[in-house]
Amino acid sequence: MNVTDVSPVRIDQPEYVVALDWLFELITLICFLRVATYVMQQARQKTLVGSPRSPQPFPIQPTVGWLFTASILLLLFAQSPLYMLLVLAGIWVFLTAEQRSADYQFGLGHIAIFDLVRWALVVCAAVSFLEIPLSNVVDRTMTWLQVPHPAQESVEMFRTFNKPGEIALFLFQAVIISPFIEELFFRGFLYSFLKRFTLIWPAIILSAGVFAFAHANIGSVLQLWLLGIVLGVAYEHTGSLLLPMAIHSCFNFITAISLLIEKGNS
Repeated sequence: MNVTDVSPVRIDQPEYVVALDWLFELITLICFLRVATYVMQQARQKTLVGSPRSPQPFPIQPTVGWLFTASILLLLFAQSPLYMLLVLAGIWVFLTAEQRSADYQFGLGHIAIFDLVRWALVVCAAVSFLEIPLSNVVDRTMTWLQVPHPAQESVEMFRTFNKPGEIALFLFQAVIISPFIEELFFRGFLYSFLKRFTLIWPAIILSAGVFAFAHANIGSVLQLWLLGIVLGVAYEHTGSLLLPMAIHSCFNFITAISLLIEKGNS
């Protein structure tokens, strides 16, 4: 199964869940306002990015770093699960060669568990507030332009699953495995590596763009690019890779639940 990140989309809901739908929209609006207020405060104080907690540049020779990046992306576009093993092996080798611990490189101790869970839920809800209307706009625009934009292959595959075991395996990969591996590469490695060659914001935007296009689905590029920027800012601001991992996991969980509801309605 390939990467499972998909943009959350609104689906037709039966009458008995309309109230829950309104409640969800209210919660996402409140979370969006909370995150927007915090971001503006930090931006005014010039502490949103570039703080002392900023992630360390990844310790690797440029040629090796570009080759590693190209290898991962080729495996991703080939839809080979081997990219997961290469990410884990590569990160371990790079850290071992420089005698750096994962805790030091990825700031695993920079954020308390309570703050991690709280901010992951709030930021994920805020992103959903933006992603749902953005997905609708992208879908309608591409339909109007008559541009084919099928769902991601992993989503289409999930829609064929009927056995509980298949669904459980899909959820485990979407909510646990994919966020861990992808954040380890796109934020933990690629973003930190790009910071050696450019400024913080270009590195965030570029790594987010690679993240979006690596999913090989034209209908979700903008949504995933936005998500990638949010994940990059979260990593840069806190210096902890755990936060983008948690946000990513929460985002995939919401998407998976929407797919389950869609499956139940059909």
